[in-house]
Amino acid sequence: MDQLRREVRALGATAGRDAASSGRVYRRILDTATGVDETRRALFGRRDIFRIGGFTVAAAAVISACGEHERGQIGRVGEVPTTVPLPDINVNNNTLLRTASSLEHSIISVYSQVVGNSDLLDPKYDDLIKRYMDDHQAHAALFEDLTTKAGGTAWSCSNPKLDDTVINPVMKRITEGAPATQTVKEVPPSDDPRRDILNFAHGLESMAGASYQSFVVQLSDPALRSDAMSVGSREARHAALLAININPDRPGGLVSFNDAVNAQPASPPTTTIAPTTTVQDIATQSGGTAGEPAPPQTEIPEVTAIPGQFGSLGAIQIVVGAGDENGTRLKVNLETPSLNSFVYEFVKPTC
Repeated sequence: MDQLRREVRALGATAGRDAASSGRVYRRILDTATGVDETRRALFGRRDIFRIGGFTVAAAAVISACGEHERGQIGRVGEVPTTVPLPDINVNNNTLLRTASSLEHSIISVYSQVVGNSDLLDPKYDDLIKRYMDDHQAHAALFEDLTTKAGGTAWSCSNPKLDDTVINPVMKRITEGAPATQTVKEVPPSDDPRRDILNFAHGLESMAGASYQSFVVQLSDPALRSDAMSVGSREARHAALLAININPDRPGGLVSFNDAVNAQPASPPTTTIAPTTTVQDIATQSGGTAGEPAPPQTEIPEVTAIPGQFGSLGAIQIVVGAGDENGTRLKVNLETPSLNSFVYEFVKPTC
């Protein structure tokens, strides 16, 4: 019994010395002020190496192998390429002027595709669109000249963001339709290209006018604000003239029916005739059989010469092309330029 007590006391004393030795090692390892050499001595000192467990020795070896760097440096494996910082975004006068000229060139590119093409534009509108093109070329030249005078580099190309996200998809849907995929059937070209082109032109003119209105509060030079609004008012007149030709109804072509009713609250209409939809009993364009009714097509929004009492900066929705197998046409929102569509001074032309 006495022998057992002596062995227990010896074991307790050994455990106490081991705990104290391990504590010293861990403090040296975790102390941020300790250098690499001191850490290694703490791990493999003659007095402490036999007082820490086998697992701790293995862990210490790994820490030592990875400890080539001094305190405060981040260890890494392999070569890390140098990070190229993004250019600073500065929406200044030159950025806005370059964006303005880019919008003009984008609209010119659309009109150049339809003038003289009777499949896309009714020949009776050729002279009108040619006049619009002349106006837009003059506007582009104005904004380019203003950019140069302000010390910037003039932009004589179309707007890349507008082309990629709006103009190219819309023109393709009108002229070519959409190819079939694994889940969607092929969509044919537009069932009325002339209608779609006029509506698209109206949307572009309205978007241009709204864009220059939005630039007024962003331009720092009062003279540039005046130039922007002089162009914007002309774009608004372009849109109004197109609306009168697209929508011959009166007062519908001038103002919306709801606005006309709200303008005379004392004598509201007593009867409202809901529009009717005629569904022809013909084969569907997506390959249905004879006798199946074609699905109703997405409604084309009506356009008006005076869409509201004040100029709107909201999105302008256009609907173009033939409907898919469900009758859904392509819907696109035309929006005034923002951070992702500005032509910044660091952007290089591609035209």
